Amino acid sequence: MAKKKQKRQTTAAGAKEGSTETPKGQPVVAGNEGGPKKVGGPSGELSADKARRASDAVLGDIIGMAKPIAIPDLPEDELELSVEEDRKRLLLQGLLLLLAVLALLFLTFWFGLVANATGNVWLLIALILSLTAAWFVSKRMGRFLGKFFMKTGVIDFGRTYAYIYEKPDPKEATVVPYKDIKFYKTARQGNSIRLLLWGGWVKHPSGYFYVGITRPFMAYTLDDLESQICETMARHRVKEKK
Repeated sequence: MAKKKQKRQTTAAGAKEGSTETPKGQPVVAGNEGGPKKVGGPSGELSADKARRASDAVLGDIIGMAKPIAIPDLPEDELELSVEEDRKRLLLQGLLLLLAVLALLFLTFWFGLVANATGNVWLLIALILSLTAAWFVSKRMGRFLGKFFMKTGVIDFGRTYAYIYEKPDPKEATVVPYKDIKFYKTARQGNSIRLLLWGGWVKHPSGYFYVGITRPFMAYTLDDLESQICETMARHRVKEKK
């Protein structure tokens, strides 16, 4: 009996020595007892990136930090002023032109059926004309909807170049150094600004390059935008045509 009692006491003492006491106020994490608790990881890094981007945006607003214009195959520059499209206008006009294309294609199909049944030559001519009209309208529709989905702007003013986006793909922009712009002129017409540029690089018979800034749903921004364009041109010593 004495030996059994001594053995029982020895086992209890060993259990006490091998056990660890959890400090009060510190919960034990399942699967990680006794080890350091991991904090952060990918989610922590993502939060840090968001905070860094937010701070950069605030600094950009305060000190006017320039954002780069980096488009493949085009010269790189620092952004000073970006003129965006009225996206509601792009979507609305694109959808209206889509309906016009569908109507013209239906008309073309009808002309074809009737001309085939009657042999009327005038209907064949009307078929060709309606098909040609559908092609031109679809081309313009593609420009509006392409700019909408690709989020392409009207014109970007950098520190050295002006980037004019006539087509939806930014890579096809017309890039002009300010030193090659001889004169400029702005004119208000309703809900739009007409920006005219002169220079030796202009190939249009009129002698100037036309940039249309149409904003029916953002007309309230046109006064400030026109002032900013004039200030940017004056800063780069581009003369205003009188």
